[in-house]
This record gives sequence, structure tokens and C-alpha cells, in this order.
Amino acid sequence: MSRPLADLLALLLFAATGVYSHHGALAFKDLLRAAWPFLLAWVLVAPFTGTWRDARLAPLVITWAIAVPTGWLVRLVAYAEPLDGTRLLFLATSLGFSLPFLLLFRLLAGGFRRKEAA
Repeated sequence: MSRPLADLLALLLFAATGVYSHHGALAFKDLLRAAWPFLLAWVLVAPFTGTWRDARLAPLVITWAIAVPTGWLVRLVAYAEPLDGTRLLFLATSLGFSLPFLLLFRLLAGGFRRKEAA
């Protein structure tokens, strides 16, 4: 599995888990509503951080640290959600739960290297 595919599948599964935990079901429209801001942010950030070219852990963590809050912000703006404690908790939850999914899928895609081969 390629690194881009692993990352996007991880984010989709992260979103699906959240949707299912809140709704008790997994409707496609709800999955799409939850996932697209994070997927968009990831696709826009990844080329600049090199996470798809570089198999080390650091670029993935940098991309995660930028893209997940960016996706959260895109969602906040796109759905005109108020900036309140619930939304801040959602940001913390998104950060806390997305990283394990990303790490697991990257391991499935071939793992990490200490130094990128030249």
C-alpha cells in the first residue's frame, strides 16, 4: 500500500469511527461531511511536508500537527460552527485519535525508516 493511500484510508477510518460513535450508524453523507475537511487539509499540506516522499516518522507527525488542526478549522468555517468548548474538545479528540490511525496505516504500508534512502 502506498503512503498516500495509507494516510487517506487512515483519515477515512478515523472519520468513520467518529461518525459511528456519535450516530450509531454509518451513512455515506455523514462520513463525507466528517471526512472531507481533514482529507482536504492533508492533501494540501502533505506535498509541502514531504510526508508522501519520506518514509520517516517526523514528516508524518509534522503533517498531522498542521493538517488536523487545519481540517478542524476548515470544518469550523464551512459549517459555521461556533468556537466553543465543544469544538475545542473536538479538536483535542481529533488530534488524539487521528494519530494512532495514521501510525497504524503507515505501519501497514511498510513502516518507518530512520533515514530516507538517497
